Amino acid sequence: MTIEQLKYIVAIARSGSLKAAAAEQHVTLPALSQALTNLERELNISLFNRSRTGTTPTEEGMKLIRHAEAVLEKLQEFTDEAESYTESLNGELKIASFPGPMQILVELFSDFRTLHPNIKASLFEHTSQHIMRKVAAEAVDIGLVIYTEKEVQKYRNLVFKKLLDGHMVTAVNKRHPLAKEKFITEDMLIKQPIVLYNDAYIQAFMRQFKSLQYDILFTTNNVQTIRNMVENETAINIGFDYAFRTDAELSRSKDITLLHFAPPFYQTYAFGYVFHGNNTLSRVAKTFLRALEEKILAKEESHAQSDSSLYTHIKNTPVM
Repeated sequence: MTIEQLKYIVAIARSGSLKAAAAEQHVTLPALSQALTNLERELNISLFNRSRTGTTPTEEGMKLIRHAEAVLEKLQEFTDEAESYTESLNGELKIASFPGPMQILVELFSDFRTLHPNIKASLFEHTSQHIMRKVAAEAVDIGLVIYTEKEVQKYRNLVFKKLLDGHMVTAVNKRHPLAKEKFITEDMLIKQPIVLYNDAYIQAFMRQFKSLQYDILFTTNNVQTIRNMVENETAINIGFDYAFRTDAELSRSKDITLLHFAPPFYQTYAFGYVFHGNNTLSRVAKTFLRALEEKILAKEESHAQSDSSLYTHIKNTPVM
């Protein structure tokens, strides 16, 4: 019995597929299948039921897989404790984020590298959907994403950790007629020129407004373009409230105000981080995530006082 075999059976159990598990573990399908066969022969027990619809653990297999998970977790703890006896952290960390928290991450990365110069760190920016696929493929260690329960169910091999709840908002120039409103209804958006960030969640949200399909000017991945158009009153923007509070290009604007939607369009999205369930977080990753949580939650508290009355108003507003 080897550590690799334990990793393989945990991967198979979580993915429900030999092929998917082989891809996750970066081995060929025949190699993984042979390793599983050898382990079952050594234990004299069948760990999985194999069928055309997938691979599921047997009753005995499930119990042993839980023990395998515990062994792998203890192994990571052993590695982390061994590293803790050195004066500095060592290792590599690959993180991806949607645009909203990028400025926070850049600042945090700078501080983190100063404290731990032996860390090799990489930071990427993309949409939440793309990031989840990259984490699932183990191309990225940690992803900062916006997600819903749909993604939690879709990516069963990923671990989601929520930091905050967020909502979709309308961003307008403070001189715009809509700026005086307490909340936004569908009728208020008719004939308003709208620019959108290119994101699947935002596009899905907009599909609820069937009457607005011809009022969307364009979508873009350029946050600066969105900011300029809103500041110049060329268009309004609909996006995540968290992005407007943290993105460097959006949060520093003194000409933009945010308006929440009235029910039924006041919807909640989770903001947090995600990592692969087959991989126990390294000491480097755990240390970074602790610092990240502290920084994000501290920044969020600074907005809580100004937002609380608006949130209460929206939640108590009757459905239009």
